Amino acid sequence: MRGVFIVRFLAFLAILSVVVGVLFLEEEIGSTTSGEEITPMSEPLTDDTEGTESDNSQESDTAFFSPVKSEESNLGEDDNTLSYVFFGIGGGAFSSLIFGSFLFEFIRVLFFLAFLTPLIATKDKKDERTRGRILGFVEGNAGIHFSALRDGLGLANGVTAYHLRLLENENAILSWRDGKLRRYAVSTISSHDIDSIRHPIVGTRLAILEILHQSESLGLTGKEIQQRLAISRQLLSHHMRSLRNSNFVEKNGSSRKAPWKLSTEGLRELNGIQNSVGLS
Repeated sequence: MRGVFIVRFLAFLAILSVVVGVLFLEEEIGSTTSGEEITPMSEPLTDDTEGTESDNSQESDTAFFSPVKSEESNLGEDDNTLSYVFFGIGGGAFSSLIFGSFLFEFIRVLFFLAFLTPLIATKDKKDERTRGRILGFVEGNAGIHFSALRDGLGLANGVTAYHLRLLENENAILSWRDGKLRRYAVSTISSHDIDSIRHPIVGTRLAILEILHQSESLGLTGKEIQQRLAISRQLLSHHMRSLRNSNFVEKNGSSRKAPWKLSTEGLRELNGIQNSVGLS
């Protein structure tokens, strides 16, 4: 799984950056312990008997005893800057993983798969039973997300992620990202059912089918649908694209501005929704 590789790579990058930052910091501390050394070049030659001093004697003495700043201190400043840079890279990568796992379920699942599941890789009859329970639960609740599956079976995060990964590697189940969530279904599910789970006919999509059904064979243009539903053109385009990909709507003509109408598949889907609502 590519997401697991990315999480592990970010963790490795963070650890490597922190280690390199520590090395630079230790080198900088070692270089600053020497400090600035005051090294007299030689003792000034003066003749006390004569008692004569030149005008430049003070400047000369100052030059002899002036502190000499070693090149190592300059290098230490560079090392200090580099250490902060590497600490920043490592801290940023760690923070992204930690806060991302708290905010987004799909990142949390990847985190469990990357680091916790290798610790639970033991095969026994108990694991087989747990995997069977998960598979049956997913089959009976197509489209269930990770947290609901975990809570429904009363399992730990790492155990749930471990068995889901094995089932997905065995092509027994499939998963997809849905916003902040990670959803699962059995691999034997039909393409129509999986599309219905990913793009359910509710809300705006259901309203589009209903008003197209009311318009009968004449259909409605995109602008007319937009005005009746009071939604933006971009939002209407998004929902119409999904309905057209599902073969629920079609053009009532060959021109680009031809009105939309309900297809046979769309009418069947709408009748099924209305019947299910009536039965409930």
